[in-house]
Amino acid sequence: MALELITLPNGVRVALDPMANLETAAVGVWQRVGARWEAAHENGVAHLFEHMAFKGAGGRDARAFAEAVEEIGGVMNAATSYERTSYFARVTREHAGAALHLIADTLLDPHWAPDDFEKEKDVVTQERGEARDQPDDHVFELHQAALYPDQPMGRPILGLEETIAPLSVEALTAFRAAHMAPERVLVAVAGAYDRDAILACAQERFGALAPRPVLAYAPARAAAGCAREARRLEQTHLVLSWPAPPAGDEALYAARLMCEIYGGGMSSRLFQEVREARGLVYAIDAFIDALEDCGRLGVYAGCAARNAETVALMAGDLLAALAREGPTARELARAKAIAAASILMGAESPMGRAEARVAQVFLRGRLIGFDEIRDKLNAVTIEDVRRAAELAINGPACVAVIGPKSGLAAADAFHARFAQGR
Repeated sequence: MALELITLPNGVRVALDPMANLETAAVGVWQRVGARWEAAHENGVAHLFEHMAFKGAGGRDARAFAEAVEEIGGVMNAATSYERTSYFARVTREHAGAALHLIADTLLDPHWAPDDFEKEKDVVTQERGEARDQPDDHVFELHQAALYPDQPMGRPILGLEETIAPLSVEALTAFRAAHMAPERVLVAVAGAYDRDAILACAQERFGALAPRPVLAYAPARAAAGCAREARRLEQTHLVLSWPAPPAGDEALYAARLMCEIYGGGMSSRLFQEVREARGLVYAIDAFIDALEDCGRLGVYAGCAARNAETVALMAGDLLAALAREGPTARELARAKAIAAASILMGAESPMGRAEARVAQVFLRGRLIGFDEIRDKLNAVTIEDVRRAAELAINGPACVAVIGPKSGLAAADAFHARFAQGR
């Protein structure tokens, strides 16, 4: 079998990625829908929709559904992001088709009892409380709200207590009716599976989905935000960010290598200069958050309050230096080696491959071989990396800080120096 992208007559797509010498498969259904499509008053409905997948489906209650999954030796889960919702399972080869039927039940034949829905709203409220109790999690939510004020992208995926409480089963029904559009549904399978069984199930369960009106979201409008929250903590937690290319943009290859050089690992500039040379932080790293129409180069750091301002300014200064001078040849070669290893490691995981295929189809409309990705990374030059850093540091920056009052001045210092670019 070969890598395939098949489009059913109604527009639902099926990505098939066979992996030799395996006995298991990752099977899932991804929807191009998430928190970005929520109105302000229904913030959290996409996440609640995903949660209700495990309250029963296909004529089964929650217990019977869990038993049906485990009777085929499967492990099932789901996840919600701003732009996608996924429902996926790991199973042995012979049960891949059965797993897809079970996932289809959660989407097309759910068990949405009002009592179960009220219980699940309480569970999500507890989940929100847990996230708020973790400052290294909550600082990201604070940063997101400062970066995208008064926009769906700035609201928490988990929702707010005041928006979750009024939601009803009818809200779930309306959300599904609006967003279960064929072109936004993608079945992805990677590993070992019966191709005919997968295609038969996909056609049977999703082939009758009817077209829906195209629902666009408003473009993201990033702000040079600055947020702070005083808490009685031992450490100060910081998130800093600058612009980066959106997902699907060819410039993202250089940006990802730049991010690796800047703060991706123990040999990166951030780790070596801020942690190793000066001992200012316990943890620091950089990351790329790429969405369909926007992207961010971000930095997370945890440090003593007395070091917070120095850490924030050093992070910006190190990025500015990379934008001026570019990386060394050795740094770039090391980043490419790390990227190649990451691709190969991901290619050995059925779930990693399935998720990669989903991103390729939703963003580029085609499946891309891993060799093509490696070739594009290998083609990145020192000047490409320097320009990626320059794009970031010259754009509006955003900062969020949580911790003792004595560390909150880091937000103001960073904002004053970097908010409007260098």
